[in-house]
Amino acid sequence: MKSAAPAVLACTLALAALTASAGTFSGVAFDRDGVPMANVVFTLKPRDGRAVPTPAAPTTATVYQEDLAFKPYVTVIRRSSSVSFPNRDRVEHHVKSFSASRPFEIPVHKPGAVPDPIRFDQEGAVVVYCILHDWMRAYVYVTETPWFALTAELGAVRIDDVPAGDYVVEAWHPDLGQFRPPLRAEVSIPAVGLAAQTRFTFDFKPRTPRQPRPGTANPPGARHGQRN
Repeated sequence: MKSAAPAVLACTLALAALTASAGTFSGVAFDRDGVPMANVVFTLKPRDGRAVPTPAAPTTATVYQEDLAFKPYVTVIRRSSSVSFPNRDRVEHHVKSFSASRPFEIPVHKPGAVPDPIRFDQEGAVVVYCILHDWMRAYVYVTETPWFALTAELGAVRIDDVPAGDYVVEAWHPDLGQFRPPLRAEVSIPAVGLAAQTRFTFDFKPRTPRQPRPGTANPPGARHGQRN
């Protein structure tokens, strides 16, 4: 039986060589009034179209149905990954997407249910709804590249260990929806250190995510599965 050590060593050396010539990307997003924007997805794709590293194994992200909302509001995953939608509320939910890149439906399910994860095999933005509670909305952004990040309240991202080279940077926000293209720029990542910061300014002010209708709430008590 042949030893796997040489193959493992070769992979380790290749990874070390890649990391040794990798830099850091930084970006920031603003609305039309210059206010930093949360929930902006940044992605880096090689400008020459070269293949990107494939994931070692499929991954599963989690979007909770909790407090009559989807949490988190925006989830970023790589293509061929899955998303689980557990119901932590004390009411039933009915999850559905009409998005062309990944239509799906999770029929009515009871509190505490953990439906089978949904797999996403195409790039793009997927809008997720609850049919029973029409204010509930979430976004799953699917990308091929491993170099991505999501902004928080300060609107800034940092992506480390990006192999040196020229890249197309894209910035997408849920208010662009499924059909408006993301903002784009080009950046050169150095072999060592930090690339010049990429700044994007969107031509709108982001909408506040919809909230439960007045008078609508979970039944009294802690959410399903919570322990005091």
